[in-house]
Amino acid sequence: MIPSIHDTITTLLRERGLDRRTCYTSVAALPPDGAVIEVLCSDAAIAGELQRRLAGAGVAAQVRALPAPGVPELMLVVSGVADVRREPSHPSELVSQIIFGDTVIPLRTDGDWVLARLDDGYIGWIRDWHLKPWTRQKRDEFASRSAHRIRPNHAEVLSAPEASAPPIAQLVVGTPVAAPEPPVKGWLAVELADGRRGHLRRAQIERTPHGRATPQRLARTGLRFAGVPYLWGGTTPNGFDCSGLMQRIFRLNGVILPRDSDMQARIGLDRLPADPAAAQPGDLLFFGRSADAITHVGLVLPDRTFLHAYGQVIVNSLDTGSERYSERLASIWRLTRSPLRTRRS
Repeated sequence: MIPSIHDTITTLLRERGLDRRTCYTSVAALPPDGAVIEVLCSDAAIAGELQRRLAGAGVAAQVRALPAPGVPELMLVVSGVADVRREPSHPSELVSQIIFGDTVIPLRTDGDWVLARLDDGYIGWIRDWHLKPWTRQKRDEFASRSAHRIRPNHAEVLSAPEASAPPIAQLVVGTPVAAPEPPVKGWLAVELADGRRGHLRRAQIERTPHGRATPQRLARTGLRFAGVPYLWGGTTPNGFDCSGLMQRIFRLNGVILPRDSDMQARIGLDRLPADPAAAQPGDLLFFGRSADAITHVGLVLPDRTFLHAYGQVIVNSLDTGSERYSERLASIWRLTRSPLRTRRS
């Protein structure tokens, strides 16, 4: 029975253009005798359709939509960087990362692990020591006070306004902070999202920008990460994979992209003609075996080169006359899209 349920789920998700990255399902025989099959699903509409199809096929199963009863409405990330894994175990594949001050929607728990939906729609498992129960009201209250964010790639919040003071948190670029008082001798008293208070150098924070993302701003943001090592599943200056780098660059400029390169390849406006030479600054270049099998992405810079995570964050070119030309990447370039433009813009 369980294999047939899995087949039904696979068919349904394929029809809806979904997969396990954004739609979680679990099938299990409930104890003590295993006579009852329970199916959990993160999408209420999918759960309802799945229940209908299984009933029509004469399959007896209890289909339940997540979140599970009793989980908080939100959870706050309280670690500088928190790993998101495919399964609830430390050896499991790293699929993404989130940073201090982010909020996630918890779906269920399994021991010390929380299954959660991130703000980009991705779903994965997070160790509970990285999280704190939260509410939308608390999120909105802190957002109204936190007009600043961390400026450098890494910063330590110290317990006192002096360089020798012990740190209370290690944060990465973009982490929101509240800084209600003016600086004193170059130091600012700051409040973090979880209520902790400490001190930062004035140069370590900046006002969170609210203007429209531009190719020039994207380029400046991206180039600050040059040399950061490649990390599968990485989305922070501790290490990036290719799509995690793009997501962080755009997020720091107020645009939330999907997590993976094949998802990002469906966002924005196609560039025509289909020629990398037609790419404009701020566009994304996509690479893979075919246009339907995208596995890599880079950001076009104003000098007609592109930035990407390829062993480390580096700059290459598809222009055969450039010293940064990469024949291998040119051979698998497939398409160019502009996330900053839509068909209505």
